[in-house]
Amino acid sequence: MKYTVNTAVFGNTFSVPCSVADKHLKLATANQLKVLLYFMRNISDGIDPQKISAELSIPQSEVDDALIFWSQCGILNGEAPAQKSETKTVSVTCEMPSREDVIKRGLEDERLAFLLREAQLKFGRNLKQNESSLLVALYDDYGMDISVILLLLGYAVSENKCNVTFVRTTATRWLNAGVETVADAEQLIADCARQKLAWSVVQKTFGIEKRNPSAKETELSNLWVNEWGFSTDMLKAAYDICVDKKTKLSFA
Repeated sequence: MKYTVNTAVFGNTFSVPCSVADKHLKLATANQLKVLLYFMRNISDGIDPQKISAELSIPQSEVDDALIFWSQCGILNGEAPAQKSETKTVSVTCEMPSREDVIKRGLEDERLAFLLREAQLKFGRNLKQNESSLLVALYDDYGMDISVILLLLGYAVSENKCNVTFVRTTATRWLNAGVETVADAEQLIADCARQKLAWSVVQKTFGIEKRNPSAKETELSNLWVNEWGFSTDMLKAAYDICVDKKTKLSFA
């Protein structure tokens, strides 16, 4: 069947930038296009994500993602999301307990003694002084639950990083993320795995040498692959546009 445009409807139109069709059509999802068209049609009303969500029957989180996408494309002049109230950042850098303190605490608290024994079993060796001191500090000074610490140690083993640096860094990240239970920690581990997978997809698609990603690269690859659901074809299209414009890949 041959289709033609019904010119009778042109009496009531609104504008959409040509770049939307020329550059971004391949990359935009259906919901992102819906949000843009709705906004362009009702441009005088301003942006109200809650109203757009209700009118289009799209979750507000997807409306927010769409607005961010079009802002990054230069189609919208978006305001940065409202900043959450500043919270104090936890850093596991306090003075660690001495060997004598570790022994004393192990004798005083059976749960702590259990933690130290289980840690040795997980690592398959005797704990070093700085390792046992760190575990006592996490339990006594930072209030981490024994089960959460044990999960952290199991995670270190699975990553083949049974060392103080990894345990301290991971504990700091978990504390700042508000991890209190095993379920919280398991969710964070799962999110980290998804981010790693997203980076591997972007890395392979863009032909990037094997290396650890920067914080920005992790953020963007997770956004593209996990949140926006970009396929490898869409990533390749974005790569081609970037290289055509800048002659080299940029995550800026």
